Amino acid sequence: MPAISHYALPAVLIAWIIYRRTRRSIGFQKLSVRRMKVRLGFFGLAAVMLLLLAFQHPVMLVGYAVGIAGGLVLAYYATRHLLTEVRDDGLYYRTHIWIEATVLALFLGRIAYRLIEAVVMQGDTASMSDPSAFAKDPLTGGILFVILTYYYVYYLYVMRAAKRIGVPE
Repeated sequence: MPAISHYALPAVLIAWIIYRRTRRSIGFQKLSVRRMKVRLGFFGLAAVMLLLLAFQHPVMLVGYAVGIAGGLVLAYYATRHLLTEVRDDGLYYRTHIWIEATVLALFLGRIAYRLIEAVVMQGDTASMSDPSAFAKDPLTGGILFVILTYYYVYYLYVMRAAKRIGVPE
């Protein structure tokens, strides 16, 4: 039987990500262009690395393409519902709550499915500790690209809107 620490760190990390993502989905958020640029760099680098790795498993490219299309659709609707508010201490923006909820549900649903698949269907957690198991699943890759594409396009749009309003970097 594996030690509890084997499960504790991933559980805490996932809980923290869920908390932060949920907190950012509700209400107005202060715009930090520098932070958005860092996120854009991270999302772009992650996408490029995943695309390069997909050449080992070409079926992943189909999942990625579907994920990119889904992310673009979500980003399109989110940008149409973007609300901005200039306050004394800077620009605040609010995301479309239902689109954020959809992205969060995709993320949580896929994690829950993989956990159930690894623990219940296979009876052990060996596949959970093997990153290549995730890299060979087009559905997981597609959902990851929905999330990456959505946030990349949405953050670019928010930064462009801030520039139009005249918010300094």
